[in-house]
Amino acid sequence: MIHALLSIAHAAGLAAQLDATEVAAGQSVGLTVQVTDAEIARPPVIDAPAGLTIRYLTRARSRQMYNFDVTETQTFRYEVSATTAGVYSIGPLAVKTAAGVLHADALELRVAERDAGGVDALAADLSHPVAWVGQVLVYHLRFKTPRSLVNVRWGPPEDERLTPEPGVDPLTSEYRLGSGKDALAVAELWYPMRAKASGRGKLGGATLLGQFAVQRRRGSSDPFLRDLPGFTDLESETVVSEPLALEVRDLPTAGRPADFSGLVGSFTLRATPSATTVQVGDTVTVDIELAGDGALAGVVFPAWTGDGFRVYDDSPAIESQIRDGHFAATARAKRAVVPERPGTLVLPAVRQSWFDPARGEYVVEELPPITLTVGGAAEAAAVEAFGEPDARKTAVDSLGEDILPVRTDVSLGAPWPGAWAALLCVPGGALLAWEFAPRLRRRARPGAEPQRFGFADLAADREARLAGLERIFREEAARRLRRPEPELKREDVATLGEAAVGLYRQLDQARYRGDGGLPEAEVRAWVESR
Repeated sequence: MIHALLSIAHAAGLAAQLDATEVAAGQSVGLTVQVTDAEIARPPVIDAPAGLTIRYLTRARSRQMYNFDVTETQTFRYEVSATTAGVYSIGPLAVKTAAGVLHADALELRVAERDAGGVDALAADLSHPVAWVGQVLVYHLRFKTPRSLVNVRWGPPEDERLTPEPGVDPLTSEYRLGSGKDALAVAELWYPMRAKASGRGKLGGATLLGQFAVQRRRGSSDPFLRDLPGFTDLESETVVSEPLALEVRDLPTAGRPADFSGLVGSFTLRATPSATTVQVGDTVTVDIELAGDGALAGVVFPAWTGDGFRVYDDSPAIESQIRDGHFAATARAKRAVVPERPGTLVLPAVRQSWFDPARGEYVVEELPPITLTVGGAAEAAAVEAFGEPDARKTAVDSLGEDILPVRTDVSLGAPWPGAWAALLCVPGGALLAWEFAPRLRRRARPGAEPQRFGFADLAADREARLAGLERIFREEAARRLRRPEPELKREDVATLGEAAVGLYRQLDQARYRGDGGLPEAEVRAWVESR
């Protein structure tokens, strides 16, 4: 199909072609756009009519010679997904290049109704159909099919009232129900989103792009070959879930505490001392924990002030995840307390406020004060503060046994006269070096590998650039693991270390988030670290 698009003429040209002109609702089809003998800065933008989605995939360059004239072609690949039956027109296309504006005729795509015996509908539900600004919601999708499900790509709904919860990976699960011919493949997604703006209305449907294994026969002319199982092809289908009702409300101003910092959710607050009896100058650690179903990023526990003690805080450690289909977050901090005089020391109460959506009101939680019994003398409190320089530190000296002894028994003498005979080997050695040097260079040269998609090929469009970064990352991971790129999974990437796992998570979040920056610098640094 690609060769059919190549033009023998050497004038600049634009051509577009669909892999197929008829599909069923839910299926996807490839679209190829080629720019010949003209330079283009970025992939052509193709507007999708309602009922279709068009996603940019890759770009490739090629050169071919016709009668000693070189023709250069840029090939852009797109994926067209059909969600609704109908007859659609894609284009006409107009692409601005260095040679001027190039044009290509419109393409027609016929989309038939989905076969009722195909895949099951994509079911969606929302943890809180009525929410408050700042509350974390969990969007849940469940997909069932009797066919062999190979791969799933999710597309959560986009809505100006919601934003993906940063730093939290969506939870996915794939399993089978039943056995034998009645077995069903099930894929589920739990996606955390935070309400950021008030409003009432429908939340648009989510999309699922599924790839299914399809049996392919070896041939039909020979009866023997016709009955043999063949290779497996992949067939893609796109499914859209039904819209859901969603209402997001503004937080009330009535009853709002003066120290309210924006926490929204249902929480529990704990403070536990490591001991209640201590000597002057010793340290008691108070573990403070705030846990619940709301976002805790940036939470700060109110500081303690008072006489008779010193306090040293660390920053709270935040853990957020989807657990059993629900959002859960925990903030933990350690507060070191050093008493300065003996007697009874009453520490200030731990206090925190938040808005509880389940109760529809603000909550102020204040724990009982912590009482310590302090022994010893007041003079013992003259201890050094944490983090201050230690004047008693000394430089580390090298140990004598760490140094190798210097050899003194080495002597220099006149060379053995027979060594001149080695000169006779010079001509033969030169010939061997001449013969093997090119082979060694070929083995050592990284450029001997097939040319791969690189950073110079990244498009300007965010979605296309993200797809390119994902491809670069997966190709490099596959190269390091020495296995085919399509077979890579999260557990395989985990064997490459924490940096690779972190990049995998960042790319995953960027794909689901749909806004914000891309981890391009991080991917480049990781690739160049090889």
